[in-house]
Amino acid sequence: MDTSQQVEMGKLFFEDGIPGFSHLQFFQLMQEEGNPFFLIQSTEEIDVGFWVIDPFAFFPDYSFELSEVAREALRVMEDSQIGVFSIVSIRENNKATVNLKAPIVVNMTNRMGRQVILQEDTYSIRQPLFEQCVVDQK
Repeated sequence: MDTSQQVEMGKLFFEDGIPGFSHLQFFQLMQEEGNPFFLIQSTEEIDVGFWVIDPFAFFPDYSFELSEVAREALRVMEDSQIGVFSIVSIRENNKATVNLKAPIVVNMTNRMGRQVILQEDTYSIRQPLFEQCVVDQK
């Protein structure tokens, strides 16, 4: 019996939408209890949603500087709480990749979100989420 529950963590507003879905601005952030994956679900089109992770939980060395343009768009103040999420995609052979190049940044204080494309070439848009296990057969 599945006893996990989906917990709504709040509504989000994307002033410019999300790339590819610029006509959608209102989303909900949800998470199943005990699950490292979050769901950013459109409240305008129920079929549009994105599985995301907290990239810092999976990639401890992940870091970037939020540009002044993004800070202004999100109306970030000195005491604003910031959340960062990376979109997860399932590729061929059921391999999960994560977009570290364009994180979704959320000002948790005012619930404004924006997908930010990092200018550095450090991160990939298709970073493997889980390293492949290699079994050494001798």
